[in-house]
Amino acid sequence: MKNLNLHNFFNIKWFAILSILVYLEINIQIQAQYISNNGAYITISDDTAVTINILENDTDATLLNKGTLNVSVLQNNGNTVGNGIYNITGDFTSTGTFFSASGNVYMNGTSAQKMDLGTATFYNLIINNTASVTLNSTQTMVTNMLTINATKKFKIEAAKSLTVTGTISNLGGTNGLILISNSSGMASLIHNTQNVPATVQRYISGAPEAYQFLSAPVSNQNISGSWNPIGTYGNGTGYDLYIYNEPTPCWTYQLNLTAMPTWAAIHPTLSFVKGKGYLYATQAPNPTKEFIGLLNNGNISYPITNESPDLTVKGFNFIGNPYAATIDWSAPTGWTRSDLLLATGGYNMWIWNPTANNYGVYNSNGGTGTNGVNQYIAPTQGFFIRAQNNGSIAMSNAIKVQTMGNTWLKEKNNSTKSSKTSHLKIKISSNEGYGSDEVLLQFGFPQNEAGALKLSSPNTDAPSVYFNYIDQDLSVRYLTDILENSRIPLQFKPGIVGKNREYSLQIDHAHAQDHLLLLEDKKMKIITDLKIRPTYEFKASEGDSEDRFVLHFQEITDSSLDVPVRVFYDGTKINIDLSFFDGPADIQVFDLLGRLLTSRKNAIATLHRLSVQQKQTVYIVAVSQNGKTHRKKVLVH
Repeated sequence: MKNLNLHNFFNIKWFAILSILVYLEINIQIQAQYISNNGAYITISDDTAVTINILENDTDATLLNKGTLNVSVLQNNGNTVGNGIYNITGDFTSTGTFFSASGNVYMNGTSAQKMDLGTATFYNLIINNTASVTLNSTQTMVTNMLTINATKKFKIEAAKSLTVTGTISNLGGTNGLILISNSSGMASLIHNTQNVPATVQRYISGAPEAYQFLSAPVSNQNISGSWNPIGTYGNGTGYDLYIYNEPTPCWTYQLNLTAMPTWAAIHPTLSFVKGKGYLYATQAPNPTKEFIGLLNNGNISYPITNESPDLTVKGFNFIGNPYAATIDWSAPTGWTRSDLLLATGGYNMWIWNPTANNYGVYNSNGGTGTNGVNQYIAPTQGFFIRAQNNGSIAMSNAIKVQTMGNTWLKEKNNSTKSSKTSHLKIKISSNEGYGSDEVLLQFGFPQNEAGALKLSSPNTDAPSVYFNYIDQDLSVRYLTDILENSRIPLQFKPGIVGKNREYSLQIDHAHAQDHLLLLEDKKMKIITDLKIRPTYEFKASEGDSEDRFVLHFQEITDSSLDVPVRVFYDGTKINIDLSFFDGPADIQVFDLLGRLLTSRKNAIATLHRLSVQQKQTVYIVAVSQNGKTHRKKVLVH
């Protein structure tokens, strides 16, 4: 049956007749050079072996294999099912569906093979090729056994993924299973088998010397060799490697032998620590590093502290994704985070974005993040969390997911809508390439809450935008609605790269409520309707007042520009909000008898909190500026 092709004759597909003959024969062996089963239904029966050079299973066709199929090239564009044996010596391409509930698929080539697959489910997949078999798929699953024989090699392509719900038997060692990484991202592997030897690559993206957040997906990779390249730095190296110590708080360099805390004092092991975050940069452009060892798997716990004397960074711990798969910060199960600081029913995590030159933040209970951060944390990605007390964070295989999140953080569109709230993002970018920063307002909460603390960029050239609220700088605020919060002050700090640098302010209001949105530039005395003109261009210099912008959700009148002071009691202290004032003002607090109890001269335009001794009484707050005095009564209970 050489050069057999199918034809329709009186609407009868001849290969359908052939399939019946194949089904009836026992122990028959059929050989052909090329078969194209256009629209046919083919059955290879039990105890039947078919040897074919090239088999094309077309879009409307179905191949049911109950016997043995020996094929050089298998191109499945339709449905290939059955529990038979497949011996494949060439490439396996499938744009259709491949399903084997209890059969064996052998990749038996002697030269490099590719598996370019759509939806594919294997029972047993056996890699028997010394040259290599490369999987290029995001929808492939092995339900019983993935076997990589001794001296054989199986690769998962960059930005692709594999799920093994059964067992992995890698007899090829760390050279037998390779997860590829390049500029498009990382390979991802979900599995449940302990101590699987593998090589996990990590492409170092960005410009030379740009810092990356890293974490090791294997348990026994020594921090030496290619991880410590030589270069032209003063100490002869061509890399930087740091860890973060929360109690100090500080970054500690790997070669620091004298200044406390030394590397050895807080990192006594020679290998990467499971679950720990690392800050890494190389002098060489875009090298590909390798984590070689046994894949981390199962339950993993990492200790965290809340001891820093610096309240602005107290509780911040630098950890990392310990698995060779993407993990979901919003996974419903698999996380133990009771020792983390709770924020609006969720937990915040921060990731460094090297393109923005700033940190982004995402809350596990939210629907969107800032600066490109979302709920998915790529393999080998480090990130910050915030502890509320000393303890630990724990995770299990339940947080692993196969998603497009297996790319490390880069600048990207991240406008996922929260199902619970509406939101507004404000992004300010340097027009000269020094980075960008982003803040987030989320509405629909029962009361106003602080949100996520801002982690300041270590790059002093990068712009910084934030909300100042109760003596905290925030990247995210949680608010009730725009009626209660009709004006929101927005602080901005330009980089130190010079005077009159150019910046752009943009908003993401695709999912915001249908309301007025005005931007007030207090320095330039300009009002811009951001719904009509969503980009506002401006210039700024180091030393400018950071209280430059105000967001308005209602019409601005002359009386609203001359804003009265906002005074309220938060259960602990009297709060005097001067955010809308231009320049300093004087604050005085009196009792009902007119006695002066406390005062502040030249108070800057921000939120001030004052303590009073007596409760269950009314105080009078007076704020004076430029000959005008605003007086407010406040009940302290």
